[in-house]
Amino acid sequence: MVKVERVEIIDDVDGKVIDPDDLNRVEIEVKLPGRKATRYRLDLRSTNVARLEKDLARYIRNADQIKAGGAAGAGTVTASNSAKQAHNRAVREWARENGYDVSSRGRLPVDVIEAFENAH
Repeated sequence: MVKVERVEIIDDVDGKVIDPDDLNRVEIEVKLPGRKATRYRLDLRSTNVARLEKDLARYIRNADQIKAGGAAGAGTVTASNSAKQAHNRAVREWARENGYDVSSRGRLPVDVIEAFENAH
């Protein structure tokens, strides 16, 4: 008898199975006033990484970036470089599905990024 076991990783936001080529592990550290810093890890599809980036952008837009070993008691929010790559993959995939001509590498046109963000 043959036994096949399969491991599936589920997106922590929407509960959908993540294709192994679309797996993004995002780590976030949050320090809220009066609380100690807490680290979180999310397994996300590129689409949800893009949504996370968009949601965080409104907070980060006016924030000061703190380098490792920054001021004591300061809050930090970090995301890996893979999050940016995942966002770009999501934009490229969306753009192709919506009739935009985008290359598989290189800088994405600003109008395509804006259209993607407006659609999400």
